[in-house]
Amino acid sequence: MTLEIKTGKSYVSHSGISTWLNCGWQFYLSRIQKVPENPSYWLVGGSSVHEATEVFDVTGTENFNSTIAFNEAWKRNYERSDNGMEFRAGGRSTKAYPNGEDATWWLTEGPKMVDRWVQFRNDSGYQLFKLPDGRPAIEVEMNQDVNGVPVKAVLDRLFVTPNGELIVVDIKTGSREPASKTQMGIYAIMVEKTFGVRPVGGAYWMSRTGELTDTVNLDNFTEARLGSWVKNFEKAVMNDIYIPAPGFMCGTCGVNAACYVVNGKDSHKYPEITEGEASDE
Repeated sequence: MTLEIKTGKSYVSHSGISTWLNCGWQFYLSRIQKVPENPSYWLVGGSSVHEATEVFDVTGTENFNSTIAFNEAWKRNYERSDNGMEFRAGGRSTKAYPNGEDATWWLTEGPKMVDRWVQFRNDSGYQLFKLPDGRPAIEVEMNQDVNGVPVKAVLDRLFVTPNGELIVVDIKTGSREPASKTQMGIYAIMVEKTFGVRPVGGAYWMSRTGELTDTVNLDNFTEARLGSWVKNFEKAVMNDIYIPAPGFMCGTCGVNAACYVVNGKDSHKYPEITEGEASDE
């Protein structure tokens, strides 16, 4: 059996690794058993912000309208995500938004996030790196073999700063800055392997504030280390090592109905895997 047969994907990604690390059982249910997930407004909204900012960066037009760009992207992503299951809303209930960050919240706040990106691009002096084929470095897909394991990464932006430094930037629509810098480190490694240039650092652009986080040095992220991570991840998946991580995020998990840890109503269909009882998917 191969990783592709096991997961349905012929490559390893940061998303796959981070899901497995955050909760192995969620990975098992969603990536191995392909349990249908409740869609979420935050994924629809996040994708829509990404797509709208991409439209601006590609066109660079003075007639760009953030609301129109976001709403068009929202419609596409909502229809794509709607599988008949209930949408999950993030955030807290407020007087203005009693249902939390639902569709109403995103259709109000999403265009503002895109406006902040336009302002950032106009004020920062950051210029998009030009790829060897002349394209600007926007949503750059990179596929490389690392330690015998196919790795895929899609980089939001690769910028040249006013000081001439090359940095990776990832757009985030959540309320908190990610604690881990691994995602940016993987991007730096993949950029170097793909284009022969090494970004000196990386930063997250936080769409709710319009601010770029401090640029962090990524020198400690090496191909040898990434190779070790992806190889061990591959071994874990091929040997059915999926450790659940119950906690406060279980309530918003898209596959919690199938999870035995929280006594999900469908959990009897997906019993826990005990030692020596590896599955044969």
